[in-house]
Parts: sequence; structure tokens; C-alpha cells
Amino acid sequence: MGSALLALGVIISGGPIGVPVGARSAQPDARGKTVAYLTFGIDFNYTRGLEFEYQTALLEGIKKKAAEAGLDMQIFGCKGDPQLQLTQILDAVSKKPDALLINPVDAKLIVAGVKRANEANIPIFIIENPPPEGKFLGLVDFDNEGGGIMGADELAKLIGDKGVVLETLGSVGSNQPQLRHKGFTERMKEKYPDIEVHSLTIESAADNVNKMMLQALTKNPNISGVFSDNDRMVPGVLSALRRIGTLVPVGQQGHVAIVGMNGTPGALDRIRKGSQDASVGKDPNGMAGIVLNQIVAYFEGKPFDEKGQTKPILIAKDNVDDPNLWGNSFR
Repeated sequence: MGSALLALGVIISGGPIGVPVGARSAQPDARGKTVAYLTFGIDFNYTRGLEFEYQTALLEGIKKKAAEAGLDMQIFGCKGDPQLQLTQILDAVSKKPDALLINPVDAKLIVAGVKRANEANIPIFIIENPPPEGKFLGLVDFDNEGGGIMGADELAKLIGDKGVVLETLGSVGSNQPQLRHKGFTERMKEKYPDIEVHSLTIESAADNVNKMMLQALTKNPNISGVFSDNDRMVPGVLSALRRIGTLVPVGQQGHVAIVGMNGTPGALDRIRKGSQDASVGKDPNGMAGIVLNQIVAYFEGKPFDEKGQTKPILIAKDNVDDPNLWGNSFR
């Protein structure tokens, strides 16, 4: 199993606290097993431009892998509502599936649901945002700190290693933004002492980004770059720059460099058009492959690595049309 995971191009490390390495199940076969997938939030209509494109791409990857393994995957979409997700977890537990796959909106809030599943002896697998209490058998995440470091290096290169930059952080109930913040700010401090960073914690909706960006740009009119910890905030950044008359295309004098994260279809289009410089991309298909391999191994009674991690990839003008980028296939 380890070799199969490594073939996906991911880094595998040790398991979560309290979960023994090489966890096993008495179940002999994965085919026909029922898995309840509690998503972070998805767009069931696959409409471009909505908030959950990445999660929908992840869902498609999971559905494909589940079908190949013969699993019965039951999907619960909470539209990013943490309270609704908890309710859905409790409801799923009552129906006694063979396993739960959870992508938490708020890791702390779902603890009650995780413990209820533990009491019912239903195995749990987690995507990206592990709960602080309760037991789970497998975890797959993204190297968020590494993504922040990559964003810092690219933004520094774009602005000539000096100037004033803004960092916009989405406010969600997880440590992902904080890990990205840690990677970004520590890298800037250690490697680029001539760059001054101002960090803004923003609810991710574009109108909130626009409002706070306008305030920040008014206070610091000499901003030379912006790092957004997710691509869906970038339209708000662009709107604010447009309103104050400083929205200049990539490559022209006075351009404010913008680096986002996630590699969404919208980000790739903006990179092509020259309004966004780069995005730190994620790999939903790789993530789906890791966690489904964990689940299948559990059902088949085989040992597996309890933690898998996908690594960031820099997307810029030179590779934006790569067909392997999820943002180019999700259309």
C-alpha cells in the first residue's frame, strides 16, 4: 500500500496521535461497503464561480476512486455550515455505515459527532482538518505551511525582494489558514527582511475582502503585492484595486503582484488574462487517491499509512495550461 501511495507523488508520514501504525480490520473485502462522506461544502450544480469548486473537484475524485473499489459512497453536502455538518454526522452515525469520511468545516465543533461514531465502533477517516478529540484511523492533508512558504518566495520574486505586501487570510474553523500564515510570514521574516507584511483576517466573501482591502490600501497606498490564502478572495482584491485606480495588468508599470492559493479555474483564467500572477495549487485527485487507499486497505484488513500529505505546486503563466491541473479539468 505504501508504494501505491508514493506513486501518487505524495509524502507519507506517521499516523495521528492514539492511532497505531498498520491499523487493521477483520473485514475481508471493500466491495459493497457503505461509506458516508461528510463534505466541507460542494456545488451540486457544478456552477463555475461558486465557493466550493475545489471541494466539488475533490468529491469527483473520491466518487471515481470509490466506484473503482466497489464502495457505496453516500454524500452529505453542508454548504460550509459547521452546525449543519455536525447534524449530518450524527444522522449518518444513526444509519450505521461501514465507515465515515469527514472533511470538517470546524474541527472542534464535530468532536461530538466523532465521539458518537467512536461509541458505535464506526471507523473514521479525515480530510485535512483533524478534530482535537476523538479517534480516527486515517488522515490526508495538504502541506499548508509549505504552501505559505511557496507563496512568500513567489511574491518576493515578483516584487524584487522589497516593498510592502498584504496577506489576506480566510476566517474558517480550522488551523489551515494559520499554517499558511505561519509559512508565509516566517519565510518573509527569515529570507526577505526588506519586505514588510501586513496581515488581514477576512471572511472569505468577496464583498468583505473588497471592503477590508480598500481600508488597507488607503492606509498603505504603496502596496506592491498581495498574498491571498485562497483564490476565491482574489476577485475582492482586484475590485478594491480597481476602485482606487491601481488595477494594472501583469508586466506593466505599477502592477500590484497577486499570488493566491488552491489553483481554482477562476485563478487559472486570471493568470491567463494577466490580472493574477500565480497560484499555489493543490491536488484534489491525489488527496482522493490517498484517503480511498486508506479506506480500502482498512476494509481488506491490510496495513496502511495513517497519514498522507499532498504537496503544493506553483502555477504561473508558463504552466497554467497544464491539463493535469485540476482547475483545467473542472469545467
